[in-house]
Amino acid sequence: MNKNTLLFITMSVVFGVGAVLIAKNWLNDSQKELTEEQVNIVIATVIIPTGTIIEAKHVNLTVFPKSMAPDKAIHDLESVIGKVAKNQFYIGDIMRSERLAQQGDGSYLASLIGKNMRAITIRVNDVVGVAGFLLPGNKVDILNTYQQDGKPTTDVILSNINILAVDQRAASGENKPQLVRAITVEVDLAQAEILMSARRNGYLQLALRNPIDDEAVVIASNKSTSTETVELITVPETTVETVSQPASTIVPKIIQRQRVELIRGVRQQTVQVDI
Repeated sequence: MNKNTLLFITMSVVFGVGAVLIAKNWLNDSQKELTEEQVNIVIATVIIPTGTIIEAKHVNLTVFPKSMAPDKAIHDLESVIGKVAKNQFYIGDIMRSERLAQQGDGSYLASLIGKNMRAITIRVNDVVGVAGFLLPGNKVDILNTYQQDGKPTTDVILSNINILAVDQRAASGENKPQLVRAITVEVDLAQAEILMSARRNGYLQLALRNPIDDEAVVIASNKSTSTETVELITVPETTVETVSQPASTIVPKIIQRQRVELIRGVRQQTVQVDI
């Protein structure tokens, strides 16, 4: 037997043993996958628009390995049927509890409002409404333009506000620009007060945000620590007044004045007081 034949036989044995080991490992892994615990997951079988009341025809059960099941996934149909879709589901989407709302009395829009939140509608036009590109589910910043000391001033009064509905539509529908007359936003009570005051005092403008942009914006109400603050300027202004005395002696009277800066919300005023 020459060297070439011996080398060929040796390589054949090595490759054969390697193939057997690889096949054995693959079979073991497959067996582990088959024996892993399985769970039922509820998925959407059709496109479900925002605000739709879930029915049995919209969903079905599918089997998932337990290790791959997402958190808050729903495992039985009874927990889904009758709920309201808070946003749109596509075919194959997993039903998760945070994407569903409990059906309540009245319009389904009320079911979309979060806990301790309120729905406020503001009038818009083609400019305020970002040329019709606003859709339910978008996030916006709200700006207020008003007159201060005879000059126009603009402040960001609310940031990252969720749009619940556009006109009478709470579902996005076709992704095409459409001019609307009203926008319904989701705010808490404090934000609702700010929004109503700003609408009364000036003009509102909506600024559409990128859906993945979560950067915080400094709003006007956070620029001061309270609704009204008083700031004392430490450098006094001193004036001298002459006061007549019975003995015809002029005695100077020292009067000190402090400049006081009043800040009410976003407005600022400076006054002088005697001390």
